[in-house]
Amino acid sequence: MLTPTRLLISLGLLVITTQTQAACTTQGFDGKSMSRCNVWPAFPSQAISVKSTYLADAGGDDAGAFDLDLAILNASDARPIATYRKPGAYNSDAVRLEDVRIDTARYRLTPDVRAFGLRSKFSHSSHAIPYEKTDLALYVREGSQLRPVLEGLVVAKSNGEFMNDCEGYTKTIRRTVEIGSSSHHGLADLIVTTNGSKMKNTQSGKECLSKTTRLKQKQITLTYDGQQYIVPEDLRGY
Repeated sequence: MLTPTRLLISLGLLVITTQTQAACTTQGFDGKSMSRCNVWPAFPSQAISVKSTYLADAGGDDAGAFDLDLAILNASDARPIATYRKPGAYNSDAVRLEDVRIDTARYRLTPDVRAFGLRSKFSHSSHAIPYEKTDLALYVREGSQLRPVLEGLVVAKSNGEFMNDCEGYTKTIRRTVEIGSSSHHGLADLIVTTNGSKMKNTQSGKECLSKTTRLKQKQITLTYDGQQYIVPEDLRGY
């Protein structure tokens, strides 16, 4: 049986949870807009909110861009604590934006500075030239503003080329990000480890044979230059 004190604590937690759920609104991606909102485990009284809205290019084709509206909210009443806005944050054309997810892993860049991430997924649906990738960006709070300290790091990618229903290849890579023990300009270095594999299909009579080869693991350290972490070109983009 719950004591009166434990009962009051339980009821208080229930109220906080209910208020948080009411403050956080999530809208599924319909191709034109989306919203995500998660309570930040490191700071349970705060929630991270991201909204993105599509704006077509003037040419009227399928090309355009998504704006980004990002905020840390008071979890109980959705009052903005810190915000960031970037018009045209995500280009979307043949390779289209598919989703944006909030990443609340333990990105502790100093004893007093903890970042959170956004993982943005893009894809190009083609059997002949399949392609998809996920980019990671990290943000820190500075007073009433949020600021990106990492942008454009590809943490997952799959691409390939096929001549027919069988013959072709697919290359897949995955990257993990860890906090290093050293630092530059006041923020910890980021240790990025890349693992991957390549699957090659060949036709042998009526059979389609597959062979998978593991790619050599690579590791690189990203350092902060006072404004952002420097991401080499081969870890960005396509």
